[in-house]
Amino acid sequence: MAHVYLIASPDDYLLEEKLRETLAQVGGELGGVEPENLSEDVTPEEVAVELCSPSLFAPQRIIVVPDVRAWLDIPASRGPGARHKASKATADAGPVAAVLRDGLSEEIALTMAAVCPEKPKGDLVKAIEEV
Repeated sequence: MAHVYLIASPDDYLLEEKLRETLAQVGGELGGVEPENLSEDVTPEEVAVELCSPSLFAPQRIIVVPDVRAWLDIPASRGPGARHKASKATADAGPVAAVLRDGLSEEIALTMAAVCPEKPKGDLVKAIEEV
């Protein structure tokens, strides 16, 4: 079973809560592994390399990308008080999507997060849905 998660929420607090919950669950499934938090400015290419590179210290890994908004197509908010404008992906998430489509090792979990007013779209979302 692939451990790939994209957590999206319009609210920062709810996003953090769900991220914490997901990391605890995945950590338990992988034997108590601690998450590896990548920097917010990490590129899709760098994440793809991390996903394909085994660690010398631990065979099981949880890789966390804290903000992938730039990798997603995000619909605009609707209704009263809407604050978010629609945005197209500004970074090519193709390298990460390709690794996911090729098959992620069962010993590696990928957890990504994004503040989004509605369900995001794009190549990365399609790849996640496929796995």
